[in-house]
Amino acid sequence: MKAIVPSQSSRKFTEESSLKYASQLDDEALAYLTGPERLLTEETITSHRFGVVRSPEPGHEMVRGYISIPYLTPGGECISIRFRKLGEGSGPKYLSLAGDIPRPYGTDALEWGTRNICITEGEFDRAIAVQCGLPATGLPGANTWDPIWRRLLVQFDAVFILHDDDEPGRELVAKVANSGLDNIRPIPMTGGDVTSFFRDHGRDGLRAKLGA
Repeated sequence: MKAIVPSQSSRKFTEESSLKYASQLDDEALAYLTGPERLLTEETITSHRFGVVRSPEPGHEMVRGYISIPYLTPGGECISIRFRKLGEGSGPKYLSLAGDIPRPYGTDALEWGTRNICITEGEFDRAIAVQCGLPATGLPGANTWDPIWRRLLVQFDAVFILHDDDEPGRELVAKVANSGLDNIRPIPMTGGDVTSFFRDHGRDGLRAKLGA
């Protein structure tokens, strides 16, 4: 069974890799992250430590040219990295390293001391939600929900699931509800996902969708 907590040597390598890729962020990657597809501010990019793989570390050769998405602990240490193809083109859009396991993204929000929290589908949607002042953690996809994660969410008065406006998004809501949580509040992102809703309605529109 794959260990949930990586070894010390693995954590050191992952942390150093994430910092290296953040330092390689160039104009092309920055244009993608700040452009109309992602709409992230440079402050958000820095706080989430997004980077780009120009000079891959050993074992990362298959993600050369991908955006790096570090999974940071509440203390700011990187324990895992996912990768997103820079722009479109052939090949997988998202990649994880061999042996890695799905885990919640942006878990620092669990310690913000708020009574409510948001769940998003995808890391970039989480970044947009936080950019809009919402406490949020993300999933690495609609099909990755693990019932054990309910333990992280029972502490909140309400868990707003900002789900994509499609069948997988609605199935995600059902999976979370069936895990025993009775505090969930499904919020469909009408016409798309968190990022597209933000693009169409802005910060105030997204917050109003939640009654914030």
